[in-house]
Amino acid sequence: MIDRLEDLRLFVAIVERGSLTAAAKSQALTPGAVSLRLTALEKGLETHLLRRTTRRLQLTEPGERFLETARRVLADVDDLQQEFAHEHGSLKGLVRVTAPWDMGRNYVAPALDRFMADHPDVTTSLMLSDAPLDLNEAGIDIGIRHGRLPDSPLQLRRISTNRRIPVAAPRYLDRVGRPTSPADLLRMNCMAFLRNGRRSDNWPFLSDGTVTTQKVFGDRDANDGDLLRLWAIDGKGVILKSAWDVVEDFEKKLLEPMLVELCPSEVDLQIVMPAMRHRPRRVTALADHLAAMLRGLDKRLEHLGLKPSRPAS
Repeated sequence: MIDRLEDLRLFVAIVERGSLTAAAKSQALTPGAVSLRLTALEKGLETHLLRRTTRRLQLTEPGERFLETARRVLADVDDLQQEFAHEHGSLKGLVRVTAPWDMGRNYVAPALDRFMADHPDVTTSLMLSDAPLDLNEAGIDIGIRHGRLPDSPLQLRRISTNRRIPVAAPRYLDRVGRPTSPADLLRMNCMAFLRNGRRSDNWPFLSDGTVTTQKVFGDRDANDGDLLRLWAIDGKGVILKSAWDVVEDFEKKLLEPMLVELCPSEVDLQIVMPAMRHRPRRVTALADHLAAMLRGLDKRLEHLGLKPSRPAS
């Protein structure tokens, strides 16, 4: 169907540069030659990849899928060429990463900045989502995920296990008092995370070694965990957060943990990657960098007396 990588590179160039003329210039071809090769490519695929108008080119639905595949194939070929030509050379190429919103914004993005400063030929794409994405379908190289994952073909590196903790601003607690039991939360304004339109207002706690839940109530909820965090820092009430997400707020005394000894260690943190025999060095190097950053969060929690319940494997 397609017997030349040059056709893939040309198609990507057409899309990225927005016109046949610009793509032709970048590939040292004439616009007529580019048009003929695009027509031949579409004929071989038996579908239209682009809609041509007088003002711009627009990808069709098959064109969007083909573009994603073309980029992935070209990236893999470039990886192999780099590995063969420079077995121990500099890292180069794109790495796609996904992470939960709070952790991605507050920790993963700065970690990417540091990695790219050390490896200027590496580019990254960060997708933030609290819902787990299909790594293979989305073309993602590295995923950072909370929660225990079901059996899957993904390669998994567990970082640690920690807990979700009720937190609030010290000045709020100075005003309303500090809880000594989960039932004390009933007299406090507990702001809940909104998940799929439903309020997550049954918070887990330990009772005689068994996990139970305490229903909480409050005057607001949101589907953005970082917004809840900002409300809590502003003294509006209590939220339930993974300790990783608020370690810096603990250090700065912006938030205070509560009922820690009653919070079950139920939240796993792991790095997941699609299973493959050949993994680009840049992906492995970035995964190691992110693992070191995440384990550093555990050390900071340990310094605060919030040590993870069991060591990372």
